[in-house]
This record gives sequence, structure tokens and C-alpha cells, in this order.
Amino acid sequence: MKSSLKHFFDSMDAYLAGPPGAEGLLKLSASHPGWDVDPERMALYGQFVRGHVRSTLEKLFPLTRKAVTPETWDALVDGYTRTRPARHYELNRLGEGFAPFVSDAAAAKGLPPFLPALARFEWTDFAVFASEEDIPDAVERLTPNPTLTVLENPYRLCAFVRARGAESVPAEGEELALLWRHPERLVTFFMAATPPALLVLKMAVEGLSEEAVVQATGMSAADLHAEVVRFAKDGLVLAPASRIH
Repeated sequence: MKSSLKHFFDSMDAYLAGPPGAEGLLKLSASHPGWDVDPERMALYGQFVRGHVRSTLEKLFPLTRKAVTPETWDALVDGYTRTRPARHYELNRLGEGFAPFVSDAAAAKGLPPFLPALARFEWTDFAVFASEEDIPDAVERLTPNPTLTVLENPYRLCAFVRARGAESVPAEGEELALLWRHPERLVTFFMAATPPALLVLKMAVEGLSEEAVVQATGMSAADLHAEVVRFAKDGLVLAPASRIH
């Protein structure tokens, strides 16, 4: 191997194994005359990255942004950009660590106490929508939606998010939120868990028949079947076509 080629591979190996950021690129350029990096060009790339991070966060976390002052939002975005470098090729994934970042920054920045839970809810809303879980076209028995995600919240976030933050703060109170992607409409559905929803999910998870549940609970067969049909149509559970009528 020519010495020049060996030098190229050695320097690239050191660059790729080194820390991310401009410092490693500057060292690489210094070892190869003629590869000088234009500082203005580097600054332009940096502006592109910061702009992508900001626009992505504002798209994924609109209610989190709305819940704080513009100055506080700017500080959160700047702090996140500095400490959580954007590395994923898919722009929406830039927001994956934002909810934990908000949680870590809550006390120091005096953020509203509900903000970490709200940011987590908004990210989960997107993550469920973008889930790569395969939803089968047909099932032989009642089955939980494979995209279903459960969040325990210390606030009533389902109502707050559904109202698009019409109230200034969500009501306090423990809530078990269910989020899933509708198999046909391909959007995220969510609701605060209710006894009927949890019962139908239990049937799907444990393979319980409607007859067995009627016998165990004393519910009327018509009422139970109506709940199964309701949650199957909403996509919370998947059901054989013969059971949805």
C-alpha cells in the first residue's frame, strides 16, 4: 500500500473513532494539506443542524412549547442541542431524548411540574404513530393492538392533550393512559384507561371468551359484546371479522 493511501486510511480511522463534532474534523483537515475547512462554511452547517433540531422539536412537542414562555422554550432548545447532539438520519428521531432532558432540567429551570409528563406523552404519541410493529390484517381471536403503549401520568393528560391545551394546566390526578395506532386510519388514538377498556384488554391478553367473562363478572352478554365491538372498531384490540357485528 502506498504511504499516501495508508496515511489516508490511518487518519480516517482516527477521525471515525474519535469524538463527534467539529474538533475531530479540524484535526483531520490539518493532517491533509489542501483539505482546509472554511470556518464560515462550517458555521453554516451548524446553523442548518440547529434549525433542524428546533423545527423538529416544535413539530413534535407543540403543547410542551405552548406551556412555557418563549424565552424558556429557547433555553430548552439551546440546552438540548448542546447536550444531545443530532446523530440520527431520520429527523423526527432528534426528539427522542427531549422528554428525559426536560425531566432533568425541570428543577433547575423552574419548569411547570407537569411539563416532563406532557413531553413524554407527546413523544409517545409520535412514537406510537411511527411504530414499526406489524399490525396483522386478520386475526383468529381477540388480540391486543401490538402498538399499544401504556403511560402512568400524575396528571389528566388525555383530556388536556385532546383539548390541545385549551386549559392553562392539566388537572392533577393519577391517570393510566393508553395510546395505540389505529390499524386502518393510521393515526394515534389515546384514552384514559377505563374498567371496560381494561376488561377487554384482559380478554385479549388472556384469551378469555365472552361467555366466560359474562359468567365471571355477571355482566350482560349484550353489554360485554358491545364493549368488545367498540374497542375493536377503535383499534385498541383486533378481532376476527365474524365478531364485529
